Amino acid sequence: MKPKHEKPITVFFQKLPQLLLAGVLFSACMAACTGIFILISLLTGFNSIILWGVGIIPGMLFYAGLVTVIRKYGIENDYVPVVPTFFRAVMENRKAFLLHGFVVYAVCSCSSFAILYYYTLAQEDVTFGYVLSIYGIFIAALLVMLFYVPLMTVTYELRWRDIYKHSLLLIIRNLPRNLLALLMIAVPTAAAVFIIIFTSGAGRIIACVLIGAVFPMLITYLVIAMVSKGLIENLGEFVDPVVEEEPVVIHTENTEDDYIFVNGRMVKNPNKK
Repeated sequence: MKPKHEKPITVFFQKLPQLLLAGVLFSACMAACTGIFILISLLTGFNSIILWGVGIIPGMLFYAGLVTVIRKYGIENDYVPVVPTFFRAVMENRKAFLLHGFVVYAVCSCSSFAILYYYTLAQEDVTFGYVLSIYGIFIAALLVMLFYVPLMTVTYELRWRDIYKHSLLLIIRNLPRNLLALLMIAVPTAAAVFIIIFTSGAGRIIACVLIGAVFPMLITYLVIAMVSKGLIENLGEFVDPVVEEEPVVIHTENTEDDYIFVNGRMVKNPNKK
C-alpha cells in the first residue's frame, strides 16, 4: 500500500465534491432498487415492509462502488476518476455484494421484528426488557461486523466465508476502535433523525432528499477511516489469497513489501518468504 500522505479528515474536505458524487451515485441506485420493489408492492397489493426492503439486496451491489472510491481517496490518497471507478468496482464485486445484500436484508428484517416483538412484551414484563437489551448488544455486534465486510471484499482476495470469519474476530480484536466508530456514526444519525422529525411539509421532503444523498457517504467514510488501521494491523492472520502467481511476480519482483496491490486489491507478496 502506498504511504498515506494526507489524513482522512483532510482528504474529506479537500475532495468533498468527488466523495459527494460517489455518495449520490450510490444513493440514486439504492433508491431506484428500493423504488422498484415498493412499486411492485403497490401493484400487487402486498404492502409490506418485507417486500419494500428487498431492494436492499440489489442495492448493495452499488455499495461496492462507494466503498472502493472512499478507500482510494481516504486511505490510499489515490484520486481516481469517480464514475468509472465506481461502476468498475460494482462489476468486479457483484457476486460478493449480492451475497452481502442477502445478509444485510436478513439482519435488518430479523432485527426489526425482534426489537418490535420484545419491546411489546417488555411493556408487560420487565424481564423482556433485559432480553431486549441483550439483543441490542447482539445487533450492535452484527453492525460492527458489517463495518469490515464491504471493505475486506473490495480490498483483499479472500473467500466470502473467510471474510465473515475475520470480520467476526475483528469485533473483539479492535473493540476500542469499533466502539468509537459506533459513537461517531451515532452522532450524524441522531442529527439526521432530529432534522426529519422537526421539519414538515416541503422542508421535510428537501431534508430527506439531502440526507439520503449525503448520509450513506458520510457514514461509510467515518467507518472506513476508523476501522482501516485495525484491518491493516491484522493482515498477518488472513488466509493466503487465491491469485495467479506469475503476473504478480512479474510486477512485484523488486518490492520487499509484505502486501501489495494487484488490480486494485491487496494481496500477499509471493516474492516475500
